[in-house]
Amino acid sequence: MRIFTGQYERSIDAKNRIQLPSQIRSAFDPETDGCGLYVTLGEHRGTLSIFTHRAFDALAERMETEFLPGPESRKFELQFYGLASYVEMDKQGRIILPERLRQKAGLREEVFLVGQKHRLDIWNRDDLDRATGIDWEGDEWPDWQGFLRMRPTESGGRG
Repeated sequence: MRIFTGQYERSIDAKNRIQLPSQIRSAFDPETDGCGLYVTLGEHRGTLSIFTHRAFDALAERMETEFLPGPESRKFELQFYGLASYVEMDKQGRIILPERLRQKAGLREEVFLVGQKHRLDIWNRDDLDRATGIDWEGDEWPDWQGFLRMRPTESGGRG
C-alpha cells in the first residue's frame, strides 16, 4: 500500500472540488487501490481525510467495532460510516468534497493536503501550522528520534 507524504497547497473551488496533486494521482493504481476514494471526517478537529478504496477497507477490517458492544461503538459507526462518502476523481484529478463534511470541518477555500501514511488529510492553513507546533524561526527542532527508532514487538504493538 502506498505511503502518502508531503504537504500540498490547494484551493477548494465554488463547486467544492479539490484537485489532487499529480504526484499523488500517479501513485494510485486502480487495480490494487480501487477506482474511487472515501472522504471522512478527519482524526484532527477541523480536517477531512481521504482514503483509497483499499485503505478504507483495510481500516474498516482493522477496527472491528462489532466486538465492542455498547452505545459508544454504535455511535462511532453511525458517525464514521454514516458520514463517509465515496467519491470519484474526474479527468483533471479533482474530487468533490461533500458539502456537509466540508461545513462540519469548517474548511475554507485555501487549504493544505497533507500526507498521513495511508490517507491524505485536508487542513486549513493556520490550523495545520498550530497542529505541527514546529518553531521554524527559533532554535527548537522536532524530536522525532523515539518514533524513528521504533520497532514492532512480537505482540504486534510498538516497543
